[in-house]
Amino acid sequence: MGVLSLDDSWKLLSIKVFGVSDLCPSELEDIGKQIAGRCGGLPLAILVVAGHLSKIARRRESWIIVAKTVNSVVANNPDKCLGVLGMSYNYLPNHLKPCFLSMGAFPEDFEIKARTLIQVWVAEGFLKAERVKSLEKVAEECLEDLISRNLIMIRKRRFNGEIRSCGIHDLLRDLSLREAQKEKFLHVTSTRYVSNFLAQRNDGRGFSFLSNISLNDSSELSSHVARSMFFWGKLLISAPPHRQISLFGCFKHIRVLAIFSHMFPAFPAEITQLTHLRYLWIQSNGGLPASVSHLYNLQTLVFQQPELYYMHKTLVLPRDIWNMTQLRRLRLLSGNYLSKPKRSTTTDDVLGLSNLEELSHLCFSSCTEEVFSCLPNIRKLSILDAASDDASEYLKNLVHLEKLETLKCVCYGQKRLTLSNWCASLTSVKRLVLSGCLLLSEDMASLAALPNLEVLKLRDNEFEGCVWTLSDEDEFSQLKFLLLAEPHLVNWEAGSVNFPNLQKLVLRKCIRLEEIPIDIGEICTLEMIELICCSSSAQNSANEIREEQESMGNSCLDICVYADDDESSSLFDFWRAVLD
Repeated sequence: MGVLSLDDSWKLLSIKVFGVSDLCPSELEDIGKQIAGRCGGLPLAILVVAGHLSKIARRRESWIIVAKTVNSVVANNPDKCLGVLGMSYNYLPNHLKPCFLSMGAFPEDFEIKARTLIQVWVAEGFLKAERVKSLEKVAEECLEDLISRNLIMIRKRRFNGEIRSCGIHDLLRDLSLREAQKEKFLHVTSTRYVSNFLAQRNDGRGFSFLSNISLNDSSELSSHVARSMFFWGKLLISAPPHRQISLFGCFKHIRVLAIFSHMFPAFPAEITQLTHLRYLWIQSNGGLPASVSHLYNLQTLVFQQPELYYMHKTLVLPRDIWNMTQLRRLRLLSGNYLSKPKRSTTTDDVLGLSNLEELSHLCFSSCTEEVFSCLPNIRKLSILDAASDDASEYLKNLVHLEKLETLKCVCYGQKRLTLSNWCASLTSVKRLVLSGCLLLSEDMASLAALPNLEVLKLRDNEFEGCVWTLSDEDEFSQLKFLLLAEPHLVNWEAGSVNFPNLQKLVLRKCIRLEEIPIDIGEICTLEMIELICCSSSAQNSANEIREEQESMGNSCLDICVYADDDESSSLFDFWRAVLD
C-alpha cells in the first residue's frame, strides 16, 4: 500500500477508531484530521495511532495531547513512521510493554503460534494472575489488546474465531528490537561467534540467536540477569575438550529455554540443573533422563525425538516425572509410556500431576485408571499407538478424565481401532480427532449423542461398508466443524437435521465419495463447504448445492473447491493428524 492522501488518511483513522457505522463527534473531527495528517500518509502509522485512540477517552483534551505528541515526534524524527510507532509504544500500559518487546525474539516474518506466545509470556513472569482469571487467560487478553492496537497482526484464526497464529510487521519488529536493546530487555543477533557477543552483554534479560552459532569457548560466560534464551539454528561446539563448559550452565537463572533446530545426541545433563526453568523446548535422539525431574518449576516441556517417531517406537518416560508437580503441558513427538504413579517417600501418598492440563501421545497401555486418577485436570490428551486387541479396554478408562475437552486418537499399522465400549463416555469432550479407526454405524450414533462435541475431525478412517448413514435420531446437536480426510467412504446419507448447528464442512481427498448429501445445504448455520482433491462427482454435488441455495436467495453459503492440496504428502497428513 502506498502513501495515502489526507482525506484517505482521515477515513482510515476514523473507521479504525469509530467503526464503519459510527461517525466521529464533531468536536474531535478537526483534531482527528490533524493527527491523521501528521502520520505522513503511512497506513501502518495511522493504524497504530488509531489503535491508541480507540483505547483512550473520547474527549477533546485527550486527543489534543495525542496531537501534540505526534507533532513533536514527527518534527524531531527523520523516520516519521518509526517515530510515530515509538510514540504508540510509549503510550502502552506497563504490563503490555514486555509482551510487545518479546516479539523481537522471533525471526522476521515468522508465524507465531498463539499458544506458544502465551506460554512464553507466562513463563517469563511478565504478568500477574487476577483473582478470577488464570495467568493464561490474562495473557490471552494481553494478546487481544495488542492486536486491537494494531501492534500485532493475526495470521490465522480457528473456525470459531479464536486466534491460532499471529505475527508482527517488519517496522514494528524493528521498533521492538530498538526499544528492547535500549532497555537491555532483549538482544538479538545473527552472528555466528557468540561468546564475545554474550560476554559484552551479560546484563541482558533475554537473547535470541537467529542463525547457527559456534561456541568456541563459553567457560568465562556468566549472567545472573538472563531469563530467556532462544536458539533458531544449530549449536556448533569448537572449543577444546578441557574448555567445553556448556553454555547453558552459565545462565542458571533462565526461565525460558527454546532450542528449536539443534538435535542433541543425548539430553544435556547441564539443562537439568537449570531449576528456574518454566518453559523448555528441546530435541534429542536420547530419552528423557530421570534427572529431568530436578526441573521442579517447569510448566511446559516440549520434547521431540524424531528417531523414535519415524521408527514407531515408544519413549518410556522416567517414573520420576511424577515429581514434577508444576508441570502443566507435556508435549512429546513420539508415543510414550507413562508408568504407574509413584508414592511419596515421606507420606506414602500417591503422587499426582494435579496441574497437568495437556499430555500428548500416550500409548494405550498407559491409559489405566491408576494413571488417569492421578491426572485430575487433564483437558487435552492425545494418544498415539498401534491398534491392539486390548486397546478399546484401555480406552474405557477415559471416563475417569472428567475435565477432558480435547481428545486425539491416532492409530498406525494395519489393524484398525474400534470405538466400541469407550466413545460414549466422552461426555465432556468438545474437540475429537480420530485417525486409523474402523467406524461402525452404532459407534457413529454414539458420537452423535455426545452432548458437548463441537469439532470432529476424521482422518484416514474406514467406514463400515464404505457407507455412513445417519437416521433422523442421529443428531450432532452442538457440532460446528466437521472434517472428513482420506476416508474409506463411498456413500454418505445425511440431512440438515443431523447437523443443526454446523458452520463449516471440510472434505479432503474424498476420492471415492459419490456425492455430498444435498440436504446439507439446508443447514441454516452453515457458512462454508470446502473440498480439496475430491472426486469429480463430489465436486459436482457441491456445485448443485451452490446452485440450489442461490436459487432460494441464500448468498451466505461459501463453497470452495480446490484441485490441488498444498498438504499433499501422506507423511505431512500424518504429522498434521498427530500435531495439529
